[in-house]
Amino acid sequence: MSSQPSAAIPSVGETFGACYIGSVIAAILFGISNLQMVIYYQRYPNDWWVYRYSVAVLWVFDTFHVVLSTHALYFYLITDFGNFIGDLESDLWSMKWQLCLNNFLVVFVQWLYAIRIWKLGRHFHKTLPWLVILAVAASTGTNIYATYETSLVPNLLSVSIIAKSVYIFFSTIAAADLIIASMMCYYLHKCKREIMHSTTMDILLRLMRLVLVSGVATSAISLSTLIAYIVWPGSLIFVGIHFVLAKLYINSLLAMLNSRSKHHSTNRATVVGVNSLPTVLRIPPHSSEGNADETIPLRHIGESFGAKLDPTKEAFGCQV
Repeated sequence: MSSQPSAAIPSVGETFGACYIGSVIAAILFGISNLQMVIYYQRYPNDWWVYRYSVAVLWVFDTFHVVLSTHALYFYLITDFGNFIGDLESDLWSMKWQLCLNNFLVVFVQWLYAIRIWKLGRHFHKTLPWLVILAVAASTGTNIYATYETSLVPNLLSVSIIAKSVYIFFSTIAAADLIIASMMCYYLHKCKREIMHSTTMDILLRLMRLVLVSGVATSAISLSTLIAYIVWPGSLIFVGIHFVLAKLYINSLLAMLNSRSKHHSTNRATVVGVNSLPTVLRIPPHSSEGNADETIPLRHIGESFGAKLDPTKEAFGCQV
């Protein structure tokens, strides 16, 4: 009779050990995101206010998440050391808050991606960007449902009662990530087809690879969290993976924002190159009778061809 309860209780390694490993990896990613944030504000002090304020909000909430997760692990591993069963049966507020805050950060980053796709996609389609909006809206709805269900969990041993919300939420955000990555690559490919400059096309190809890898990585982590919850239902391995989830989203977003540096520098170099062109076009005479070259002001050519002489206008419409 006494062997059944002990067999039903997972080991320390499958519970707080998994959470500890996840928190260490999350702390490393948090440090990387801090570095990326500093780079972002140094390179883009005049970026669109939505991005500038959103990055600041992400940093504040991400820092708060680190504080909550540190408090929870300090309580389990230090303050209440040795009371393993009591810790699993306790209702610690910081553990619940960090789970809910992590989900919020994931959805917040997805909304920033959706805004970015909306700005890019409206140049090509009127209705297709709505697919991303609907996918992220679905993630928001499932996040609210998962947050409500998490608040009802009495202790760590009862995480199985929120199975339905866990299945729905992580499946939804994984699908939304794939939709976001696919749409970004699609629009970047359309931009690449309309741009004739090899340097700009190389930059777009790098952006496509970055977006695709980031989308696949975030989807893989989301599905890994779901798989861990299904395969090890009584453990906290899925919580350890969940620690890393939001940090990966934030780093992928900052990496994409910071990758625009070469794009913008290329545009500035192109503008300098265009402005440094001579003001006249010299045409040598067709016969030896004329000694003077014929000159045509370039501004007249510019008036004839319009925007075709300004290669930066092509790149401007396809910035991501």
